[in-house]
Amino acid sequence: MTFSSLCASVVNCNGQARRFAYFFATVFVGICAFSVPLKALIIMSLQSELYSYIPLIFVVSCYLLAGGRKKIFDKPALSFGYGAVLLVLSLAAGVAGLKSAALLGANDGLCVMAFSFWLFLTGTFMLFFGTHTFKKAIFPLLLLLLTIPFPGLLLDKIVCFLQGASFTMTGLIFNVLGFFPLEQGFAFKFPEGTIEVATQCSGIRGSMALVILGLLCGHLFLRSNLNRILLVVFAVLIAIFKNGVRIAGLTLGGLYVDPRIMAGPLHKSGGILVFMLGFALLSVVVMGMRKLEKRRAVSSE
Repeated sequence: MTFSSLCASVVNCNGQARRFAYFFATVFVGICAFSVPLKALIIMSLQSELYSYIPLIFVVSCYLLAGGRKKIFDKPALSFGYGAVLLVLSLAAGVAGLKSAALLGANDGLCVMAFSFWLFLTGTFMLFFGTHTFKKAIFPLLLLLLTIPFPGLLLDKIVCFLQGASFTMTGLIFNVLGFFPLEQGFAFKFPEGTIEVATQCSGIRGSMALVILGLLCGHLFLRSNLNRILLVVFAVLIAIFKNGVRIAGLTLGGLYVDPRIMAGPLHKSGGILVFMLGFALLSVVVMGMRKLEKRRAVSSE
């Protein structure tokens, strides 16, 4: 290496260091500005079973960015135009969230402020690293959208869908096992008693966990975007299936084995065992898709 090329690499490294220093300083300022909604978001994640995954999403996104830094940050460049647009949108969303906080309510207001913070992070990233780097970092940046709580109306729709799908799946499992209870609303009527599939039985927590795992597995192990989308669809179907298995198992166990099963430790902690079943099924789907991709890659050569 010549002296001139060595000096150029040193200057480039110093420039990269300054770029990252300015980026992290800007992010720190943003965290301070969003300290109140971020604190509320952390408290929600600690108190809510549904949103307990939010801190993990931040960690995973940072890990993906840091682990792929050599490929992601190979050609950073300033992008004032796109970055400024996202930052302006972040400011507009934040102002709208503050002004309509009383009207929206605590959950929806926090949703707007969390979206505003995501726009701020994305805009700052775009500003300092440019569109080329943004495209390479698109997955971990979009993954951060999962740190935004669901709006109340959307959450109700998701729970209603999962409740109905779980009820249908449970009925199919009953029929396969030779049980044909009377269905009325979201209730199964057996001669021995009636079991209702309430909204608490929707399995949204486990479903979210499987969907997040599907997203991560698709990003890490699959090449085709179509296969990645299909994997998420399979994750949803597996979540519905494993929830149906849990409801059917608890129902039959409570009616024909021991009524205490319905309110015992198996009802409270059995979700972990059923989640492992879902994870195993998802792993099989991932391995199958990987084999198909390898076969196609070999046949195309």
